[in-house]
Amino acid sequence: MTKEKIFNYFLTNNANLGVKMIVFTMLAALVIASIIYVTYYNTHKGVAYNKGFNASLIIVLLISVVIMLMISSNIVISLGMVGALSIVRFRTAVKDSRDTIFIFWSITEGLCVGSLNFKLAFITTLFISIILLILTNLPKLNCKYLLVITGNNIDNLAIEKILNTYSTHNKIRSNNKNEESQEIIYEIRTKKELDANIVNELVKTKGIETVNYVIESSETVG
Repeated sequence: MTKEKIFNYFLTNNANLGVKMIVFTMLAALVIASIIYVTYYNTHKGVAYNKGFNASLIIVLLISVVIMLMISSNIVISLGMVGALSIVRFRTAVKDSRDTIFIFWSITEGLCVGSLNFKLAFITTLFISIILLILTNLPKLNCKYLLVITGNNIDNLAIEKILNTYSTHNKIRSNNKNEESQEIIYEIRTKKELDANIVNELVKTKGIETVNYVIESSETVG
């Protein structure tokens, strides 16, 4: 095969996408993007929900579809796109590693829809969405709390006796004391959510003035 025949092959062997097909593909992508949007909204457990980031997942998916349609419509364009995309660098820091999963998910489903694999795209989107919802709503095997107790001349033995009743494990993380006040921070673990009655019992203990507890997680404390 001569160079001219090879060149003509690349120019003539293109997939001509009609307007109806393009619109149908983009609508299918929008439905899948909506599922990802709802999944992110219902599985988000962070301190602040970022609506802008969630909306950007829809745009990322749609852009991925456009790229795939361009690549599949013309072989020459596809070679140029490979070179163009290879020089793109995204330097925006993603604070939550879980957000990276959704970005990758959106891009993957966009490529899937753009290659016209609608059945694969819908099935995998629903499957991943269900798995994420299940993992998010799984009950915790144990809960970890930080218990902050302030006062003066606090009776540590009385505190430990109460903590042993409500927790499966407890230890002192910090103990600060001066002539006028004392602050003790306990790390405690429970099989279920901490009973609020523990605060009432601790406040009645000799020397204790205030009692606060916060949930300790891998993301933040609060």
